[in-house]
Amino acid sequence: MQTGQSRRTFLLHRELGQNYAPHMGFFGVTADDLPRGIRLIAFLWVFLVLLPAKLPAQEKAVAPRKLESVTLGLSAKHVLNLPIYLAQRYGIFESEGFDFKPITTKTSIAIAALVSGDLDYITAFNSGLGAAIGGAPLIATYVSTDKSLLYLISKPDIKDAKSLRGGIIGHGGTRGSHYHATVGMVRYLGLDADKDVQLISTIDVTQGLTALFSGAVAAATLSPPYDSIALRKGFNRLVSGPDVLPRFVENGLVTRRAKLRENPNQVRRMLRALVHGLQYATEHPNDAVALIQKEWNLDRETSQIAYDAAMAAYNFKGEASDEIVNAAIKRAQQDAKIGQSAFAPKDFVDWTSIRIVQQELRH
Repeated sequence: MQTGQSRRTFLLHRELGQNYAPHMGFFGVTADDLPRGIRLIAFLWVFLVLLPAKLPAQEKAVAPRKLESVTLGLSAKHVLNLPIYLAQRYGIFESEGFDFKPITTKTSIAIAALVSGDLDYITAFNSGLGAAIGGAPLIATYVSTDKSLLYLISKPDIKDAKSLRGGIIGHGGTRGSHYHATVGMVRYLGLDADKDVQLISTIDVTQGLTALFSGAVAAATLSPPYDSIALRKGFNRLVSGPDVLPRFVENGLVTRRAKLRENPNQVRRMLRALVHGLQYATEHPNDAVALIQKEWNLDRETSQIAYDAAMAAYNFKGEASDEIVNAAIKRAQQDAKIGQSAFAPKDFVDWTSIRIVQQELRH
């Protein structure tokens, strides 16, 4: 085994070649020919100045790589984004080379920013689909949820359909997944969403909760943990969406077609970060529950309920069936009052990238 001194001698001999030999020193002058003080100075000069400059690149400190800025538009702060929050907190995006910047804004603003190139990605699958049907060059590459995680929560004095009739119901977004879930839950109660109640947009679930607490609406469509927060204050759960609504896509990853075509590597790295974030949520439940507890200022029990509900809604495969996408297309076309159309799932979704990522992660 080489000692530290023999390794230094080896490096000197390798780097300085014929100019140095242990028994002759430099340029044919032996160490014994030099006074002790000069020998010490020469020794320090070699090891502190000359040798570090000549060490191979792998033995020098590696400069940190420059991270690539990537933006993701979120419609609201809610538990379904848990894998994204975990991926950000625990360095998963950074490990993929990203300087990750989540931006929470209105869905309509996010769509416009995505189309213009001011945003790289958005999570709003249905709103992206509606824009694509209208001609926007957008494409979905991933589905994170395909099960409703929405609940119709009413004021304490409204406990059934009869007392809800004629009331105002708040929902997030405009004509996206929250709107359609609200219509479905109202219909489940035997009411007509157009005639028996008034639906209004509260922009997002946080403002929906505020409107419910203030009495501005009789009921609101909420997702975890906001539904649990309301229940603990005496409000009522009129309808549980997960129990009565059909499967539909709510969240995913939508980008511009040009992004997928010109920078497929970035798209795959983004997908890999999202998949790893979901895996982290699954494998580290205590970290996930603690994050919910901290970010929403909740007690442990409520945080655990929100975590359990979210985990049941995730799509671990990352893609949806044509049947589910076709149903979303039909709803979007009805909203846009489009009659006959040849628009098909292939015109909006491309699962090629997520399939590649999932295949890589299995090996």
